[in-house]
Amino acid sequence: MTEPLSLSVHHADGPLALLRVEGELDLETAATLRSRGLELMDAGRRHLVLDLAPVPFCDSSGLNAFINLLRHAGEHNGSLTLAAPPHSLSRLLELTGVGRLIPVHASADDALAAVRAGLGGSAPEPPQENGPDAGRPQD
Repeated sequence: MTEPLSLSVHHADGPLALLRVEGELDLETAATLRSRGLELMDAGRRHLVLDLAPVPFCDSSGLNAFINLLRHAGEHNGSLTLAAPPHSLSRLLELTGVGRLIPVHASADDALAAVRAGLGGSAPEPPQENGPDAGRPQD
């Protein structure tokens, strides 16, 4: 049985949004991710970062959702960036070539910094959080 999918926006400012994805990405849940991502982009958050750290499983339906979001972002002068995929998902992205189409970063902070740099720093820094990555050197 598929783990329920939880989607939460952890940072949204200007054209940038960080969407945390929790749960399995498969045939039952991928459409939910796609719909929420499209909603954010259509609401002006053209640059979407997906925090995938809490995703225990992803199949081809999840990859298809990523590609659909990438295509939509490209059609609207936006971008899609993936952050902190677990090892199994990183391997899937590598084997399928999807990781060559969509930028992948080791952490959400790294992904946000890269998108901001591409925007010329126009999106402000989010508040710093205390957590396992706090104080860790950036890649």
